[in-house]
Amino acid sequence: MEDIDIAIDAFVSKCRDLVQSDGRKKLGYDLYLGGGRKYIKIIMNTGNQQSAWGFINRENGDIYRAASWRAPDPRKIPRGNLYDPYDGMLNINWTGPAYALCLKDTEI
Repeated sequence: MEDIDIAIDAFVSKCRDLVQSDGRKKLGYDLYLGGGRKYIKIIMNTGNQQSAWGFINRENGDIYRAASWRAPDPRKIPRGNLYDPYDGMLNINWTGPAYALCLKDTEI
């Protein structure tokens, strides 16, 4: 298993915990990974439907908000990185990566 795969699994595990908190696990909410050549799709299952929750760049670990089922936000503004001091979680909500206007300062 490559380093990026380990980082992705750790990130998705943390995001899954966030998504399933506050009783959403009982409602069937869950995250899982979809394939892709350049971007790995994170899919949210809400019990009765699926949606693209976010995308991860396979090459550098950047995390992007989903614009549609097939692609990340075309502006390509990273919401974090798997290798940053926050493990990519600074701008992540249970609904997905934050909107660009809501990004938190990354100064430590």
